[in-house]
Amino acid sequence: MGTVKTDALSTTYTSEAYPVGTRYVQPADEVNAANSTHYGDREWIFVYNDEASTAWAEGNVIMLDNSDYAAFHGLLSTATLHVYRILGVAAHAIAAGSYGWIIAKGAGEVQCDGGVAQGDRLVAHASTAGIADTITLNADATTDNLECVFAMALEADAGSSSGDKATCWINGTW
Repeated sequence: MGTVKTDALSTTYTSEAYPVGTRYVQPADEVNAANSTHYGDREWIFVYNDEASTAWAEGNVIMLDNSDYAAFHGLLSTATLHVYRILGVAAHAIAAGSYGWIIAKGAGEVQCDGGVAQGDRLVAHASTAGIADTITLNADATTDNLECVFAMALEADAGSSSGDKATCWINGTW
């Protein structure tokens, strides 16, 4: 028999309380009760923060650790990456070297670069760790990186600085 999840999704752990990669689907009524601007079921995934010393914060975009590709071990995203490298988005702080739940699919807050408009398709920022940026489309579609899109902005970010959050629909593949 498996373990039944009874603790809060914001709980973090110093040991592997659940196998990494474990999924939990939060029903829509719980999602909406926690944040009245969020709707629909939300899928969470249990991961390990493989950063040497950096804690994840709410809205950080988390990628698969590219130093060893250990499954469900994450780092702050550091480049525009194929969607298969994006694990999800942190919904709360998770200390370096700790385990916790991140959003793999559903509505959530995403840290953006200060220039995201409602309806924009989002990719991991090319140069600022842990935040999202609007995909840049060009006329000939040769460098659009559409395979890197992991979310859509349901609202604009505040438009003032890097790290502003926007409610987004996250659609990771892990």
